[in-house]
Amino acid sequence: MPPAVNLSDLGHRARAARLARRMTLDDVVSRANFTVSWLSKLENGLLTPSLDGLVKLAEVLECGVDDLVAGLAVPPRYVAVKDGEGRVEPADRRRRNGVTVEHRADAWRDRAMHPVVLQISGPGTRHGPDCHQGERFLLVLDGSLKLEYGDDLLLLAKGDSVYLDAATAHTLMPATRGSTVRVLSVVHESPAGPRGARIPVRREGRRR
Repeated sequence: MPPAVNLSDLGHRARAARLARRMTLDDVVSRANFTVSWLSKLENGLLTPSLDGLVKLAEVLECGVDDLVAGLAVPPRYVAVKDGEGRVEPADRRRRNGVTVEHRADAWRDRAMHPVVLQISGPGTRHGPDCHQGERFLLVLDGSLKLEYGDDLLLLAKGDSVYLDAATAHTLMPATRGSTVRVLSVVHESPAGPRGARIPVRREGRRR
């Protein structure tokens, strides 16, 4: 469900901008390729204008497009993503990163959780351990996962899951050399740390 626009507030802003300049509907349409009906419907929240229409209206009203639309996006009530249709970030070969990331909630802005499907092969994240403020949930969808978490080593099979404090450095890789593992990863970032902020990684010895 894509974001919508609050058409009622957009209409109120357009009308207020027009009245502030003491312009009538006819004054506006005479300076642009609009009709009185089009402008009246927009001001009453009954019309979704095109970007070109908004730009032209802003020019006539001598205001910025941002003045008309800033903050009017209405967040979706849900985001549905079919299997394989999420935005995909390919593995970064230059950084020897063997992880392909399929994002599952891009359309939900300012979300507290970040669900992705990871396809992990080769060294996985061994050369760049994950470490950030917040919590993380991992569920193995296919294959077997080797999770190095601080000084612990966990082997997780299909259907196994783990919930962890993401502030401890951890690496993800296939349990078997040459194989691939798919993992659902849901990160909930702590308000204490800015989105995307990473804390220094401390490598520790591991118990086998």
